[in-house]
Amino acid sequence: MLKNIFYPGSLRFTGILQMSIFVFTVLFFVSCDKEVEPAPVKTTDLLTDANPQTGKYTYFSFKTGSTIAESEVQTAKWDFGLKLTTFNVNSGISGPGSAGVLIQNGIFDEMKEAPEGGYRVDQTGNPAIKSEDWGVYNSTSHTFAPIAGKVFIFKTSDGKYAKMEILSATPVDSNGNPVTPPTFPVKIKYAVRYVYQDNGTRTF
Repeated sequence: MLKNIFYPGSLRFTGILQMSIFVFTVLFFVSCDKEVEPAPVKTTDLLTDANPQTGKYTYFSFKTGSTIAESEVQTAKWDFGLKLTTFNVNSGISGPGSAGVLIQNGIFDEMKEAPEGGYRVDQTGNPAIKSEDWGVYNSTSHTFAPIAGKVFIFKTSDGKYAKMEILSATPVDSNGNPVTPPTFPVKIKYAVRYVYQDNGTRTF
């Protein structure tokens, strides 16, 4: 008799439980399939020394979107350094980090994913980034023109990924004001745009 009384209720409870599991499963997979928001495009200016002999590198971090102090060069807090037209990368002979880089031909906005491998590090006599691979320097006017369609893809020191494009390189004085020959520039002001993907994926 007790079975006859409680059995219908047990069926109802089982049905509710099964429905709850079904709804939870559907919501779980819907949330998993939801597209990840693309990382934002940011722009910044970098002032670098124009003297290739006595000048110092400017060190940049994609994670913070800013330069770092020279006292932190022997850390993994930066991704690349820049002086006049010379880049170095925080890895190999240039730093203690694990950064790497490659330069691809293409359109910045259309590059949606970083390659899985192929990243270069600085080696003796073989820098990861060669100036002629991405720009043309005029030794008379001391100007440097980036080549269109050259996109830097970085594997950063913190194991993430970034892409960067140089928009312009302007010779300037110590205050950042443009100069023209025969005035020799004290600094080069680079305008760059970049995307730093902080979610651990290679997707931009």
